[in-house]
Formats: sequence, structure tokens, C-alpha cells
Amino acid sequence: MMPDEQEPVLNKKAALELCDDDEELFLEIVEAYLEDAAKHSEQLLYALEAGDAHEVEERAHALKGASSNICAGPVREAALHLERAGRNKDLSQAPQLYKVFKIEFQRLMEYLKSLPSPEDG
Repeated sequence: MMPDEQEPVLNKKAALELCDDDEELFLEIVEAYLEDAAKHSEQLLYALEAGDAHEVEERAHALKGASSNICAGPVREAALHLERAGRNKDLSQAPQLYKVFKIEFQRLMEYLKSLPSPEDG
């Protein structure tokens, strides 16, 4: 993969396979993700600003897991790096790591919000 090629925000094919190709179930999971992830992302930022390594680890871990459930690779990866920083109690790289996370998270949120909601089906 070329460095300027962006990895897709999520692997929808893989995500649908996890849902037994049930598009409606996938959209319900996405809807739950939109609510939860937004909250965790906000709390992650507060934890970073407060320099709370344990809370950074917890929030990043939650975001990593949720992103895994919808096969959102780039956000899962970015959250993993923040989770490790928190676990190692070393937030020196956290501002740069958070920048990457935020960019990927925004891309993901824009994509997810463009999907139909479960009721539309």
C-alpha cells in the first residue's frame, strides 16, 4: 500500500460477516457505536488533559474494543497506541497519538453518519 493511500475507515465486508450478513444488525451496532464512541472519545480527551494515564488506558481500551466490533481498523489501531501509552504510564507521546486518533475518528464518524439508520431499512 502506498503511504498516501488511506486505509478504508472500516472493512464493511468483514463487519457484515460478523453480523451474519445482517445489514440491519450491522446498522444497529453502528448506531450504538456512534453514541458510545463519542462519549468515550470525549472522556479520553479529558483524561489526556488531566494527565490521567489510567483513565486514558481505560477509555482507549473501550474505543479499541468498540472499533474492533465494527472492523474499523485505523481507529482501533490509533486507540491501541493510546491504550499502551496509558498502560505504560507514559503520556509524553499522547498529544501526537491523540492527533492521529482524532483524524481517524472524524473520518470514521463521517462515514458512519452517512450510512442509513436501522429504521430507514
